[in-house]
Amino acid sequence: MSDERRGRPLDAQRDKVIHSSTLSLMGEYGYDALSVERVARLAGVSKATIYRRYPNKMELVLASLDHNLYGLPMPDSGSGLDDLQQMAHMIRTYGLNNETRCMFGTMMTARVRHPELAKAVHERIVVPRRQRARSVLERAIKRGELPAETPLELVMDMVFGAMLVRLARGEEVSESLAEHLVKTVWFGMGGR
Repeated sequence: MSDERRGRPLDAQRDKVIHSSTLSLMGEYGYDALSVERVARLAGVSKATIYRRYPNKMELVLASLDHNLYGLPMPDSGSGLDDLQQMAHMIRTYGLNNETRCMFGTMMTARVRHPELAKAVHERIVVPRRQRARSVLERAIKRGELPAETPLELVMDMVFGAMLVRLARGEEVSESLAEHLVKTVWFGMGGR
């Protein structure tokens, strides 16, 4: 979508309400039953307000997913272990909260029924975010905190995947559990 717009600038507060409404409805009804009309009604805006921002439902969903967690800056404390702890805290706080926790099952279902959505989520959300997280671990290797041969993709899968599995089983992911998980993976991989 072009950044050149005529008329009033877009209201960032409306964007926040639109994204929150989109995620809430998608979690409740799934992607198939999600509609721009339902989002507009819940957000208290017109359909035109949404279409002014997003050309279709898929772009609205992608923007809402992107807005929720993924705009957060990656930590850079100077300690790989601390940075991984902070990333786990971010996932726990923003990715596993009440607004988004039901999204994971919805997205798994949508992957089967809407391959174009699955591909777009992977390319535009998952890959860039994993690369950002990977860069945090690459800095830890450069500082000598992790062995050079550390399988970084596996480290991320073990930490973040374990959190998602616990959530899928209906178990709470507490701060202390996330901290214990990070330390177990970190030191298990030879981290200092």
